[in-house]
Amino acid sequence: MPDHDGTAVLARFLDVTVEFRCPDPADAAHLRYYLSDHLVPEDSRAALTVHLETEDGRAFTTALGTATTKRVRWRTPPGPWRLYEEWGTRARLPSPVPPFGLPPLRDLVRIRHGAALAAPDGSARALAVTGASGAGKSVVLVHLLRRNWQFVSDDLLVTDRRDQRLYYYGRPVGVRERSLPLLPWLDAAQLADAPRLPTRWGHTWMVRPERLGRCAPDGRPLRLAWRLHLTHGDRFTVQTDGPTSRVTWNPHRHLEELLAVCRQHTGDGDAHAA
Repeated sequence: MPDHDGTAVLARFLDVTVEFRCPDPADAAHLRYYLSDHLVPEDSRAALTVHLETEDGRAFTTALGTATTKRVRWRTPPGPWRLYEEWGTRARLPSPVPPFGLPPLRDLVRIRHGAALAAPDGSARALAVTGASGAGKSVVLVHLLRRNWQFVSDDLLVTDRRDQRLYYYGRPVGVRERSLPLLPWLDAAQLADAPRLPTRWGHTWMVRPERLGRCAPDGRPLRLAWRLHLTHGDRFTVQTDGPTSRVTWNPHRHLEELLAVCRQHTGDGDAHAA
């Protein structure tokens, strides 16, 4: 069972304090960057503890994507440790960072794949951008941040189990190397110090959202007013059904058409659009 060796990082999500125990200081530095909007003092009392470990004792982040055996255990103190997952090259379960799939958070929220932005008019309405990995969600997110929309989340949609409102989750935005031609205003200063990770799509920079635009207030639930679902394809098509638009597109060929759909669909977040 896990002991107290390693480095601890404490973060708070929806008033639930979580302690992450890491095998290597490099893992702790990575988590502090990744979860910087959610960090709390080290003497905070944790309601959930997550322990990251590797078979050979090296850094967890270094072992990701390799055949090295990795394990994640968890407990709600003072309860016993439980194994969340053990895997080699590829995990089957959702990442425990953030631990929205573990108690007590899993009883409060649902998670799904997607990005979200808050309307620039301060109306507490949000747009969810969904689609498979590589469909262009982060490209749309970064462009809308340039148009005064506010960052809510990237990669994960965090919704309340009771009323389906969206919550802010301040993780970095994944900017893929192949997407840089679509984001010509991004310069070396905005990418500086951002971790660059190898992925199946090439290198991806993990950029703090405040470098790209404004962020929605943490702790303020947002009403999901619009949904934009993206599918990659060579032909540009749009199907709109009420607040939902389904778009087939190629980001490198149809970016302006897609942004026009966003403006038409949401009224650029104007208070009179919905």
